[in-house]
Amino acid sequence: MADAKTTNEIQQNFIDSISTIVDSKLATATTPQNKVGIVKQDPSGYKCIVTINGSDFTCTLPEHLHDWISKDDIVIVQDLYGNGSNLTIIGSSGSTRSATLVIHDDEKGHNISGVTKFEDDDGNLNDDIIVLE
Repeated sequence: MADAKTTNEIQQNFIDSISTIVDSKLATATTPQNKVGIVKQDPSGYKCIVTINGSDFTCTLPEHLHDWISKDDIVIVQDLYGNGSNLTIIGSSGSTRSATLVIHDDEKGHNISGVTKFEDDDGNLNDDIIVLE
C-alpha cells in the first residue's frame, strides 16, 4: 500500500509541476489587442502619431490608408504583440472634425457617406475651404 500511495503522490506532483509551468507560460503570453485613438498630426509617410488614452504613440500607417487617414481622425490601432512594440493603424471610424460633406439618406434616416477632407491644388488634404463647382 505504501508503494501505491507514493506512486500516486509522484504522479500528482508531476501533474502539479506541469500545471505550474503551463500557468506561468500563459501568464506571460501576449495576444493582439485593438485600441482606439485620435491622430495627433497629419501622417508623414508610413508613420503616424496617435493619442491613445492620453499618451502619444508612433504607429505604422499602411500604404493603402495614406490617402484616408489625417489629423483628428478616430483610428483603430492594432497592437500586434500586445506589448506596444508593434502598433499599426488598421482603419478609421470617423473624425473628431465636424463633417464637411455628408450624404444623408432620408429613407434610411441616417448618414450613408461623407468626406472630411479634400485635396487642395498642391495635393495636400485639408478641410479649410470647400468650393463646389
